[in-house]
Amino acid sequence: MWFSLGILAQVVIFFKRLYTFVDSTDITGKTTIARQYAEFLASMDVTPAPNFYETTGSRLAHDGVDGAQKLLESAVKSGGGTIFIDEAYQLTSGHNSQGGAVLDFLLAEMESNVGILVFMLAGYNKEMEKFFEHNPGLKSRIPYQLTFADYKDEELMSIFESIIFRTFNGRMKVEDGAQGLYGRIVIRRLGRRRGSPGFGNARDVQNTIDRIRGRQAQRLDDMRRKGQQPDDFLLTADDIIGPDPSTSIAKSKAWVKLQSLIGLRAVKDAVLSLIALIEENHRRELMEKEPMEISLNRVFLGSPGTGKTTVAKLYGQILADIGLLSNGEGMLP
Repeated sequence: MWFSLGILAQVVIFFKRLYTFVDSTDITGKTTIARQYAEFLASMDVTPAPNFYETTGSRLAHDGVDGAQKLLESAVKSGGGTIFIDEAYQLTSGHNSQGGAVLDFLLAEMESNVGILVFMLAGYNKEMEKFFEHNPGLKSRIPYQLTFADYKDEELMSIFESIIFRTFNGRMKVEDGAQGLYGRIVIRRLGRRRGSPGFGNARDVQNTIDRIRGRQAQRLDDMRRKGQQPDDFLLTADDIIGPDPSTSIAKSKAWVKLQSLIGLRAVKDAVLSLIALIEENHRRELMEKEPMEISLNRVFLGSPGTGKTTVAKLYGQILADIGLLSNGEGMLP
């Protein structure tokens, strides 16, 4: 029954931009699953060929109806197959006036190429809700959805282990083990972002590992400069979760510079209190307790010449120095 319904639908929608398979060539999962589904349809003679044509809503909108027509003509000429449109909502996002016309064209082609082409669309939930408002015919032509849930902590942990193992062919050692204390802290940090805008599931795991490797590279370089011979295939606690904030703040030039500024006692005390909370959260994580919620956003008030801009720049750099920001660069309007 599912299969027959799938044939009638002709379109599969992957609603949430989440990730299922993780490897060096495709960590997003949407395209992997779409390709496998396309191969499945071809193997069951639902489509005449396993050809897979990948594009995006933005690219289609930019190329206009002529570009979309060329894509479909090429696909049909090659024997048919699957058209995969990632971030399909970009066709109706208003960034390109041609997008709506392209979508109207595609809707007509869906009807004209039944049995030859299958269209698969991907996008975020909220954006795709607006996408369906463009044309009343969308829901009738695209009646079925595949919704991907966010990964649970144990699944994020499996991805974390898998990436490390595959990246280093099983040679990389992790202090306390990948599923040990420090690995669990990393996964809990990721899990707390679940459901928030922009949460990337497996992609966030990959980005986290990239930052871990960055900290490791810096540590290895520092050790070699001191004449030491570190193990290149070891991720330490500091590599994995970042250094203890109390240690990092002592090495922060921005912190030293802030302390040297004339006056600003209340400002300095406020920053010091924030750092104390951050240090407490670090200790709580090591005890596997839930950290306190802390907002790093701040408003700087004062008359001209009181040092607001200077302190704001130092504040950003301090946060970067203790590992809470990727860098401390500031941008002024």
